[in-house]
Amino acid sequence: MLKDLFASKTQAKLIEMFFRNPNRKFYQREIVRTLNESLGGVQYELRRLVNLGVIKAENHNSKKYYFPNRDFYLYSELRDIIFKTAQRNI
Repeated sequence: MLKDLFASKTQAKLIEMFFRNPNRKFYQREIVRTLNESLGGVQYELRRLVNLGVIKAENHNSKKYYFPNRDFYLYSELRDIIFKTAQRNI
């Protein structure tokens, strides 16, 4: 379902990963391994999501970490979509 709603499969996977783990921060290589997607595709979508304000990024110990932006104006709606689609797939 999410793959149909969003521009790319990678973007849908990223949004789902972030919103299922709202208290976690992920670094880029971890994201690539977790989602089993290409580095270039993940980098491109991370930039897009940061620019849109869906996620935030911060640097710690020479690694860039990404996490959901709880101040994003559609945060609650995206979170609800993620949980509703997860329940539907059970």
